[in-house]
Amino acid sequence: MAAQPLEAQLSLRISAEELGRVTEAAHASGATVAQFVREAVSDRCGEVEKDWREAAGADLSADDHPLTRSERLMLAAVTRRAAISSIAAASRATGLSWSAAKAALDSLSRRGAVRQRNSTQSWRHGVRERSVWEPVMSLPGCQKLQAQAQHVHLPTPDEPGDFTGPLPPQFWSLFWSHPDPSSLTLPADAEFVANRLLNGPSPHAALWASVRLPVHALESCLKLRSTQPRTRDLIINALSHRSEGPS
Repeated sequence: MAAQPLEAQLSLRISAEELGRVTEAAHASGATVAQFVREAVSDRCGEVEKDWREAAGADLSADDHPLTRSERLMLAAVTRRAAISSIAAASRATGLSWSAAKAALDSLSRRGAVRQRNSTQSWRHGVRERSVWEPVMSLPGCQKLQAQAQHVHLPTPDEPGDFTGPLPPQFWSLFWSHPDPSSLTLPADAEFVANRLLNGPSPHAALWASVRLPVHALESCLKLRSTQPRTRDLIINALSHRSEGPS
């Protein structure tokens, strides 16, 4: 008989004192220790699964689930910037403390509003793995969430403006037919880049382009016959917002 409690203790990886409390609770409920533990674990797993399904299937509308100030700042930064690859970068982009930035990213991630995307990039004489945060445009209620962050004023000097410099590496894959996407620079190649990003398959790239590319590049893309109606709406809204200035 002495072997059975010892076996239970080893299986559960708990102390003798904790095993004693579990045994007492099991006897009080009229079940064996094994039955008591199985039912307790099953109940806990059911609660976790229920919470996960409710979070995954929730309608994240502006009315039912308003974003906090930190979440609005973080969603705006993830949407407008293309290089938030760490908590430190998120903190700089939003003006939040490191802990507040992490909490906002964790919260938005749990709600399915943002996610981390991993990619392999050329680096010196080899390659490196890089992970960046991006909005989940397929999320139900995404447009209402984005509307909450649309007029957020990010702190200077990170207030979005025309991007200058080499094309961000996370967009290189969209230029698969170009011999060397790393050679593309902005604003010199802005019109060509605008067409690929705005009319490409990545909603995140299109959003970034609408905020960070020069106005003349957006207007040029708007004149293309190949530009889809949904993309035209995005460009028109972006141009309208820029003309109004930050609120």
